[in-house]
Amino acid sequence: MTNKKIVILGVGNILLKDEGIGVRVVQAMEKMDLPNDIELIDGGTAGFDLLYPVQEADKLIVVDAVEAGSEPGDMFRFRPKDVKLKSKEKVSLHEVEILEVLKMAEHLGKCPETIIFGVQPKEINLGLELTSELQEKIPRIIELVLEEVEKLRSNVADG
Repeated sequence: MTNKKIVILGVGNILLKDEGIGVRVVQAMEKMDLPNDIELIDGGTAGFDLLYPVQEADKLIVVDAVEAGSEPGDMFRFRPKDVKLKSKEKVSLHEVEILEVLKMAEHLGKCPETIIFGVQPKEINLGLELTSELQEKIPRIIELVLEEVEKLRSNVADG
């Protein structure tokens, strides 16, 4: 059986400190020896340019900053369908774009199973470095992402 392609997509603006957590996680993972079925994508702030890579994925894991009103570095795991937006309310700084990309992929008939890991930022101001609270969470975020990869693989094997 051929392995399905699992895409790990980090999104965020690295010019705005903790807003770049998704990109920073992918950059850290690029230094790791990962299996061939995992593709890492630095999505930055690409928006609809991510449509094709999303559609090419069999399974998708997104890492992004999420404004949840909690403690800096708190992590959340959810699926796109779990997010209910009211008018202009945003839960994540990129959530609307990512959810719109996923909705477009669904309308076009190919949207991968998707899990989103959101991380509560501490600071969203100009600056290239993550705050220490988020920097120290990167190993744990990677651990959770890799655990999710294993879950997704076992789902593929089961079904």
